[in-house]
Amino acid sequence: MTESLKSLLVHQAASVAFKPPDLDAIAHGNRRRVRRRRAVTVLAAAAAVAIVASAVVALSSLDNRRPDVVGPLPTGAVSWAMGSTIHNGPDTIEVGHTVRAYVRTTVGFVTVDEADNVYSVTDRGVQQIGRAAAVPKDGREFVRLFSDPRGTLAGWVGTGPSEQTGLAMLVHDQATGQTRTFEAGGSGGAVFFAIDDRTAYWRATPDRVVAVDVDTGDERQLAGADVAGNFAILSVENGVLAFSRNYQPFGNVTSLRVGRSIDAAREFTFGENAEADDAMRLSPSGAWLSYLWFQFDGPPQHDKVLAITAQVRDTGTGELVSLNVPPGGLSVPIIWLDDTTLQVLAIGAVPGQVATQAHLYACRVPDGTCAVAVDLPAAALDGNALVLPTGRSVSE
Repeated sequence: MTESLKSLLVHQAASVAFKPPDLDAIAHGNRRRVRRRRAVTVLAAAAAVAIVASAVVALSSLDNRRPDVVGPLPTGAVSWAMGSTIHNGPDTIEVGHTVRAYVRTTVGFVTVDEADNVYSVTDRGVQQIGRAAAVPKDGREFVRLFSDPRGTLAGWVGTGPSEQTGLAMLVHDQATGQTRTFEAGGSGGAVFFAIDDRTAYWRATPDRVVAVDVDTGDERQLAGADVAGNFAILSVENGVLAFSRNYQPFGNVTSLRVGRSIDAAREFTFGENAEADDAMRLSPSGAWLSYLWFQFDGPPQHDKVLAITAQVRDTGTGELVSLNVPPGGLSVPIIWLDDTTLQVLAIGAVPGQVATQAHLYACRVPDGTCAVAVDLPAAALDGNALVLPTGRSVSE
């Protein structure tokens, strides 16, 4: 949860009526790049506060339950977590620790708790496999974990074999139980970007972005010192890369490129006075790209947010796909469940009335049809309670 969302929840916790947020006021309250990213979170909060006020469930008791020894986990199921329980399709899995972020693989889940401990959750049980590097406790969102949901690897930025080695990139194979450590060349500039099959993508030093074969350790440089500082890989699937050459941390994306190589990629823009959130994802085949789209007023300031919409784009033609999520609230694309199905979070609200609708949808492309997969409980939108399988968490 961002600092803006936490403040809004505290301020409006006693109110049961949804009130449209004053996006202009929000826009003038923070730095230009950061305020845009927070706008969608504030919209979600305004829809959620009524749910929070009407039903608050104590989640602390979940942390005292014993971990489950789970059976084989179905892949492609809609998933979410709350407290120490992961919900995966019809199954509930008690992991014995608070889930602050998690990702899935074909074998199970990898989680991070509130103390930065990293765990593997498989049919062999729950096992701590390392520690993630701490993030600033400033209310911002951070990506803590990375995986290929169609593979067995998960990774994170952690510490090396000794305190002297500084940060390192760690990759765990849930099929074998082995964890490999790749030392970063110094404590500054280490960024983990993505995992695709057996290849990991990261910036281990401020001046090099590389693709690393996890099994052999062989590296392929994607960006050198001249561009590495603002070069970011936003998603990789099936060898297709979505990347930005002018990425600004904690900001939105004004343009990006998609292709099978850095030098031969299609450029995407988002329209006049428009940007996209950097939490974008390619489908498993690389044929589709999902993202959250922001429309602003005209120059020079671009302060007013006019529209926020979940969009899907054909990476081959650039054609947009409209998702048929019921209007009147906020919808956010989450992860791809298979080649043509996207998990979407939707929060419904009507101005002046109690917000009682919070769902996870399964949306199919290219027809854009969406069906409710999960009716989320009211407590799922209590502050930081709801965790989705994106590897992201918000520091407190």
